[in-house]
Amino acid sequence: MIKSDWALLEEIKQKIVADVNLHDAALWSQKDFDFLSYFIEEKTTCRLSISTLKRIWSNSHQRLPHISTLNALSKTAFNKDWQTFKSESLSNSVEKKDGVSKGTFVGQGKKIRKTTIGLLLIIPIILMLLGDAKTLQNNQYAEKKVDDVTFGYRKTLKNQLPNTVVFTYDIDAIDADRFFLQQSWDTSRKVEIFKGNKERTDIYYIPGYFTAKLFADNQIIKEMPVHVIYENWFIAARQPMSRIVTFDKELWLRKDYLGIDKETLEKKGIDVHREFQLAYYFVKDFEVDGNNLTYKASFKMDPLESVDCPIMNIHLQGTNDFYWIMIGNKGCGSELAVRVGDVMYNGKIQDLTSMTTNMYQWNDFEIRTIDKNVIIKLNGKEVFSTTYENTIGGIMEISYFFNGLGMIDDVELTDGQGEIKFSDDLKYRSDQVR
Repeated sequence: MIKSDWALLEEIKQKIVADVNLHDAALWSQKDFDFLSYFIEEKTTCRLSISTLKRIWSNSHQRLPHISTLNALSKTAFNKDWQTFKSESLSNSVEKKDGVSKGTFVGQGKKIRKTTIGLLLIIPIILMLLGDAKTLQNNQYAEKKVDDVTFGYRKTLKNQLPNTVVFTYDIDAIDADRFFLQQSWDTSRKVEIFKGNKERTDIYYIPGYFTAKLFADNQIIKEMPVHVIYENWFIAARQPMSRIVTFDKELWLRKDYLGIDKETLEKKGIDVHREFQLAYYFVKDFEVDGNNLTYKASFKMDPLESVDCPIMNIHLQGTNDFYWIMIGNKGCGSELAVRVGDVMYNGKIQDLTSMTTNMYQWNDFEIRTIDKNVIIKLNGKEVFSTTYENTIGGIMEISYFFNGLGMIDDVELTDGQGEIKFSDDLKYRSDQVR
């Protein structure tokens, strides 16, 4: 029996749920969907919104999701796009029905010239069942011609924000219906580009080590890192995630730590009675190997009525991979997650309660990594350890993300030889701010 599209989608969903060890979707919290969105983005570089994931897992959609969503889900589950997954599933169904051996259709894109006339008759039927033969052909064509595509960029300002970036590209070798350029993980910044044009500009409002992508239809055909440097601290807030609000240095707290007060947030249009994100960035080449480092900082949060579980995310971005470490208030361990390189931990299925503390007082935090062996300390006590395989690469960004009113102090980054590469006690007094 040939599986329907809905059955294939359900198979994909079950595989993803098994991979992330999240079960009984009816009981998932907002953080579970956040985690799932983050997991999919890391596997595919495509970010699916929480609302989209909720519709899919609650089976409340009236029709199949958009092809780009199906591609992201299929690649997450089986490392292949939707059409390929569907084609192979249909092929297997035809094989079982006709008594053909399972090996007949393996790698059909590469072996089509060696197939028999009978198989050549079957393939058009499969493509008609797919209903999108042209997309499949375009994807295969794009893969063959991808080496002929050029993709580059130049920043128009040096270490300043906002910064207009000029992307240059040549997509003439690719045959596709539509082309897109996406400046980072943020799918809301995905814009259409056209053959005949060679440039497209976009603005980066925050610093970071981003990955820009070129798409032919729904396939990524080229990507490259874009390092938007800002050699000072940078503060931004999001509400919602698609809306970025930034804060000039004159708006920072005049304290011996780095922070923003509630009144300043409200003046800039952030409603502290609703969910928002507050972020601190320092972005440059720190000349530190991510596999051998020591990173220290202090942090705290102030209470807000809208935040039941105050949480901080610590992010160290390398050229190849990253650290993403969540610390939350006592009682909030279920909401946490940790990722170091290729290793991920989920507080829903693993005990991360050791990563909790009193977030409303100052806490000291430390990461120490030696040859990919990681130890995390809170207030001088070891609370977590792990190892990983993927090389992090050189550290290009350090950042903090709070789900409320957070502040940081005494940041220090040391390389594997014990040399301090970055240190800031963050004593921004009134005379320093002006």
